[in-house]
Amino acid sequence: MNYIAPLLIFIGTCILLLSVKPALLICKKDQRIGWRIVAALIIFFITLYIIYGSLLIANSFNILELLISPILLFGSLYVLLMTNLSLKSINKYHQAALSERYNALHDALTGLKNRQFMLNSMKAKIQADQSFALMLIDLDNFKHINDAFGHLAGDALLKAIATRMQAHTVNGTDLIRLGGDEFAVILPYQQYREINSCIKQLQSSIKKEFLVRGTVVHVQMSIGIACYPTQSSSITELIKCADLAMYEAKERRSSFCYYSSSYQQSTKQHLQLIDQIRNALDNDEFSLHYQPIFSLGSRAVYSVEALLRWQQADGSFISPSLFIPAAEKAGLISAITRQVINKALGQLASWQERELYTRLQINLSAHDLQGNEIIDYLSDQLELFNIDPQLIIIEITESAMMTDIQSAKTAIKALHKLGVTLCVDDFGAGFTSFTMLSDLPIRQIKIDRQYVLEMDSENNNFEIISSIAFLANRIKAHIVIEGIENEFQLNKLKSLDNVLAQGHYLSEPLCVETLENYLLKVEHQLAR
Repeated sequence: MNYIAPLLIFIGTCILLLSVKPALLICKKDQRIGWRIVAALIIFFITLYIIYGSLLIANSFNILELLISPILLFGSLYVLLMTNLSLKSINKYHQAALSERYNALHDALTGLKNRQFMLNSMKAKIQADQSFALMLIDLDNFKHINDAFGHLAGDALLKAIATRMQAHTVNGTDLIRLGGDEFAVILPYQQYREINSCIKQLQSSIKKEFLVRGTVVHVQMSIGIACYPTQSSSITELIKCADLAMYEAKERRSSFCYYSSSYQQSTKQHLQLIDQIRNALDNDEFSLHYQPIFSLGSRAVYSVEALLRWQQADGSFISPSLFIPAAEKAGLISAITRQVINKALGQLASWQERELYTRLQINLSAHDLQGNEIIDYLSDQLELFNIDPQLIIIEITESAMMTDIQSAKTAIKALHKLGVTLCVDDFGAGFTSFTMLSDLPIRQIKIDRQYVLEMDSENNNFEIISSIAFLANRIKAHIVIEGIENEFQLNKLKSLDNVLAQGHYLSEPLCVETLENYLLKVEHQLAR
């Protein structure tokens, strides 16, 4: 009995000693003063337990001491349990905080660093006055892959691309995914050859084809590069510079482009042009010219194509090749298309009243195929002007179809249901739309003008045109050959059957009055 109380105190002391380690670990992870006090108290209690145990051994047995010893033992057990549970909780919260911090700075899909990391890294390098290059990377036409294979396949491809790019970047280089198909690279450098070497490595990483659901896919990238402190000392401005360079690379169809101050001026001019387009829409400054399309055999006018013109106060014209892309980027193209439809159908109704009968061809952009807005407007205008839909031919370029295949198919079927004729414009310009002809109601094919412009005895362009004409006849579609600029081209193409022709050699785009006189003249000649 004399040794029971000292034994219990000894066990309690050992238990308190076991509590010291978790208490010290807690103090290391949590710097608050409260945990330091707890650790100090544990050490203090250990000292008291040792002193009290020594006194119990030295003195005779006391029943009160036998009652106090178990209480002190359970007290030490409580301290051990409390410190271990607290350490586990702190470790759990600490791990959660680390995970949250990691997720805040990394992309969930690819595991690469994200935009916030990029901003933090750029800020740290600027504060350290360290030269670095910011490269903004955009994967070209990646939307087509998502449309063709679905977003899950697209995500898998993005992960594969990220893995390859990561494997080709040198130490000290930050590879970042900004979102979607956009990436960035932050590269500390001393000489420009280091930047060029990094660009080559990135390009090399995706040079080899990828396999997406059993289909071989090739990926290309456009890279815009801006350097600190050469281009800018501001993070916002540096990103803007790299972004401008990247879009310049896309415009040039070049794989990469360094920022130049001239791009800033180009952007300013672009914004001014968009403002001018808005004013032109409000002030009804756009007009239409019409270029005839002829039956090549009889030289009769088969139809006329409505072409948009924008005349300035000094009598000059701004080319559609300049303002149409700007209008598309600014979201103004649908408003322009509505004006074209309204003016063209109104003019066709006027010609019909004067018994000048012809078909009318109207161009739609890729943006016009997104949703039913333009199709519904066309339907309303046909009803308003009492126009037979069969007299209307809607031209849609191959590139517009391939921008969003599903939307294009839906729009084309809706237009066909409306009763208008569908035409594929710029056929053969580089997209694979042959397969679309089999399941879409295409009744006119307009061959890309480049085949005619480059047609000579040393290439196979004429044979290609002949083959497309044969294909068109087989699917009961009219073939239109545009871009006829000289007599050689015209005579060469006369050997083809059932062909429609268009080009400056036959007739330039004409204003309304000139076209009306021309139609009257042609009708008079044919009547004779």
